[in-house]
Order: sequence, then C-alpha cells, then structure tokens
Amino acid sequence: MIRVYISQKREIKVGDKVAGRHENKGIISKILPRQDMPYLQDGRPVDMVFNLLGVPSRMNVGQLFECSLGLVGSILDRHY
Repeated sequence: MIRVYISQKREIKVGDKVAGRHENKGIISKILPRQDMPYLQDGRPVDMVFNLLGVPSRMNVGQLFECSLGLVGSILDRHY
C-alpha cells in the first residue's frame, strides 16, 4: 500500500502549474469568481477551461477519453 500525505493545502493562484493524469500540463492564467465562469446547460459552472488547440497539437488522446468518460459518469450520476 502506498500512502500519500499532504503537507500543505493552499488555494491556487495565477502562475501555478497544474498537471493531469495524461501528462497534460498548463499554467493558471486567470482565476474568475464562480458567477463569471461559463456554465453547462443545467446551470452547473465548469471548474476549469482548457485551450482546445493544446489537445490535438500534443496528440494527447488520453485526456479526451478522460473528459468523455467524465461526461458519461455525470450523465449516469456515477462517480469514479
């Protein structure tokens, strides 16, 4: 068993680097209040917006699969 301990929890800020499970990474360029974020048809706000041009140029299909399966899980009300 592998145990991971979080030594410090803090809010993200502009300039922080984030990384996904499929070696996709990016830099936080802007943080908006929740009411200013784009939202889905059912009214839920999105958590993060990616530059769509970055996905095909890096040929990172795992990221697309993960987003698609996340949408399916949301529709089926299943959490993984």
